[in-house]
Amino acid sequence: MKQISRNILFGLAIFSLALSLNARAQNLSADEILENIAASAESLQDSSFTLDGQIIDFEGNALELEVEVQIIPGLELARVYFLQPDALADNFIVLDQQDVYNYLFLTNQVQIFNASDPDALGGLFPEADSGENLDISIDLSRMFEGWEVSVEGYENSPVGDVYLLRLVNQDQAADIGYINASIVDNDWRPYRLELIDAGGDIVAELVFNDFLRDQGLEPADLRFIPADAEIIDER
Repeated sequence: MKQISRNILFGLAIFSLALSLNARAQNLSADEILENIAASAESLQDSSFTLDGQIIDFEGNALELEVEVQIIPGLELARVYFLQPDALADNFIVLDQQDVYNYLFLTNQVQIFNASDPDALGGLFPEADSGENLDISIDLSRMFEGWEVSVEGYENSPVGDVYLLRLVNQDQAADIGYINASIVDNDWRPYRLELIDAGGDIVAELVFNDFLRDQGLEPADLRFIPADAEIIDER
């Protein structure tokens, strides 16, 4: 899988945390939406969903994506389980505060890194590559501080009315130029994401399915590692 695709895969999992929210709705400005997201972040106990869609690599090949995500923000805990693409099937990543557990199904190994280690996640997440600590956050204004956000429309979708947001990256050298996001009205959760590169080409299209919040997820379930897995501690 190409590097940009790997960066996007994990970035999407983290971005989704920023949109798993609940607030009032209708005819809001971009600033009001961001304020509601920030205010709602503290109320979210946990969330789970499946990301379905496609990632487009440098050669224009479409990689099918199906990823199960579970998060408990208050514990800075997240589990990302890959079903597709086939190359990553049954691999998973656990983010537990400042520790990253990268499980490889084929070798039954778990690599453990500090989140600030540039090798954590094998380049899946740009913050780790920059040497910064991973930040499990559900606050969109925090996650994308400095991005320009605008409301582009309001329309119906299979899950109800959605706000159409555009998040423009102000870093001209970044892989991602902007993101189109469909946010479900009333319960303020993501429905669809479209990532566009700096050249204007679509690099990912994703749909959030089976979305649940505040269901009482057990931390032990998110932290589960097979008992017979070989542990490779790189911290």
